[in-house]
Amino acid sequence: MSMLIPTAAGAVSKVFLKQWCNEVRVTGLPTFLDKLNSDRGVLTIANHISVVDEPFMWGCLPISLFMDTRTTRWTLGASDMMFTGKWDSWFFSRGQVMETLRGKGIYQKAIDRAAKKLNDGQWVHVFPEGMIKQDTLNELRRFKWGISRLLFETDPERMPHVVPVWIKGFQEVMDERRGWPRMLPRPGKNVSIMFGNSINSAIDPLMAKYRTIFPNPWRPATYGNDVKEDLRVEPEGLAAMRSELAARIRDELMKLGNDGRLEKMLEQKPNRIRWNRLE
Repeated sequence: MSMLIPTAAGAVSKVFLKQWCNEVRVTGLPTFLDKLNSDRGVLTIANHISVVDEPFMWGCLPISLFMDTRTTRWTLGASDMMFTGKWDSWFFSRGQVMETLRGKGIYQKAIDRAAKKLNDGQWVHVFPEGMIKQDTLNELRRFKWGISRLLFETDPERMPHVVPVWIKGFQEVMDERRGWPRMLPRPGKNVSIMFGNSINSAIDPLMAKYRTIFPNPWRPATYGNDVKEDLRVEPEGLAAMRSELAARIRDELMKLGNDGRLEKMLEQKPNRIRWNRLE
């Protein structure tokens, strides 16, 4: 029963891709599944282009993955959007969403929980831009620093696979300028989901630099402080390291969406969504 909601969400996502969309193209999935089935955690990062990216983008995965907490993604969700009442809190918590407090900065328990999930060999997904962006799809917003703190908190002996995912087409499914009925996803659109190779080799030097200076991840004495106060008491240079890592991750994700692989993918034959495989 504990995986009922994730499994139901996975089933709905598969039906959406199979029945609601015109064409679906997926690339890089076998390599991603190999990472997911390894003994290390997986951190996926993706561009954020609509309110249905999550969970519909995962409809390309085998349904069996949603029946196991280790192979079902954990993600972060804003308290004022997803945890507004008893029912909402219950539903999203069971759906493996970790409550984050908007405006409270990077030093909060949700980041600690997410890091622990990665250390335990589980899968965490984040949209590092922190908000939907539909105006210029190839240019990403500056990434939030939480992505850097999340990685800085991980165990160096169990560094997770960091995998970029580039999606396209969902911005037409739920165009922010859509009219009535506003809550209904638009049918007949073409959707693409591209799993990239892990970017660990690109970020390992920055991770090593941080861990040389901070063998134990730095945290403020208490959580819940004013964000400006947390930044004021931080060790010198920490903010710069965080900013550099976030920028590096952003660059790697943008490479995936802009290096020509997407155009080649769009020339391929559409995939067929099956319950436990992709054709």
